[in-house]
Amino acid sequence: MALATGVVLFTNTMSLAGVDAGLDTAVVQRAPAGAASATSAPAAIEVDRTAAERDGAVAVIRLVAVQQWQWSAIGIAGAGIAAGGIGWLVSRRVLRPIDRITATTNRISASNLHERIALDGPDDELRRLSRTVDDLLARLETAFESQRRFVAQASHELRTPLAVQRAAVQIGLHDDADPADVRAVRAELLEQNRRTERLVESLLVLAEADRGLAGATRPVDLDEVTAEVVAGAARDAAEAGVTLTHERRTGPPGLVVPGEPTLLRQLLGNLVGNAVEYNEPGGAVLVTTEPDGFVVENGGPVVPADEAGLLVEPFRRGATDDARGQHSGLGLSIVAAIVHAHGWQLSITARPTGGLLVRVRVSPVQPDVYAERNSRSGVLEA
Repeated sequence: MALATGVVLFTNTMSLAGVDAGLDTAVVQRAPAGAASATSAPAAIEVDRTAAERDGAVAVIRLVAVQQWQWSAIGIAGAGIAAGGIGWLVSRRVLRPIDRITATTNRISASNLHERIALDGPDDELRRLSRTVDDLLARLETAFESQRRFVAQASHELRTPLAVQRAAVQIGLHDDADPADVRAVRAELLEQNRRTERLVESLLVLAEADRGLAGATRPVDLDEVTAEVVAGAARDAAEAGVTLTHERRTGPPGLVVPGEPTLLRQLLGNLVGNAVEYNEPGGAVLVTTEPDGFVVENGGPVVPADEAGLLVEPFRRGATDDARGQHSGLGLSIVAAIVHAHGWQLSITARPTGGLLVRVRVSPVQPDVYAERNSRSGVLEA
């Protein structure tokens, strides 16, 4: 715009200069002619008439050039003002979404994560950016809400056994306490201490699983781990009157998965322990390892189909657990966290006849991969 303005002004100025130069030339050329013909009156009159006509034409041309210069200057100034106004409007329209995104993100904190940018308009880069930010805010809101709920529930669960222990200690401190009551208090304190210990350990495992594995995986023979866990739970199953069976439906070389051995034992231990604990006398638990994962199926009370998936929430207990009070309510939450940390899939289905069917789909290690690792290490983790 500035360059075009300069060119137009320069052209008009040069036009005026050309008119002035033509006028000066005409005057210079006319003077000698008048001097040379001073003795001839008619010739002088003719020359003066011609000069006057020429001066009039030059004056008209000069006037037109001046007007042209003036109108050009006015037009250029008007165009500059219009261009500036249009540029301002366009810039405001372009920057308004950016200002909205900036203001919203600066305003959002942990207390108002429910807010969204919700930018409308054409599906351009700015709207895609706003959708990305909204998706991020939704994930943050879910994570913060889960954390707040977990902290509140954990505080409640820890407060209950501590209150029971305090009451038991107060009873045992009486000078006239009966020895039998003291022994009962000691037994109750020991049991509450064990429950608190299990709860704290479960919270630690859950926190470890939530942090992710970060390269801590190695090839693990899940068939062997399952067999060990089932063998370890056989005594508890027998005491509960539950039949515990392990079926291996994987062909050679078995079900080898990339995983963290301790967490996998915790995963299977929680599933088998819950299947035994929430079963019925004379019931059965079937643990099956398959080429793409494993299944734990148990009998027990009927679970509503729409509530089966909710059992993975922290401190969500089954219908019989309120009476028994043996579990912290974190068993399946830990299972879900470990499965998620490994990038696997978990499904929980209520059986029509009672109990649950829990299926975990894993990502087996390719045979050539774990064969190469085993040849280097000489051992397969189990």
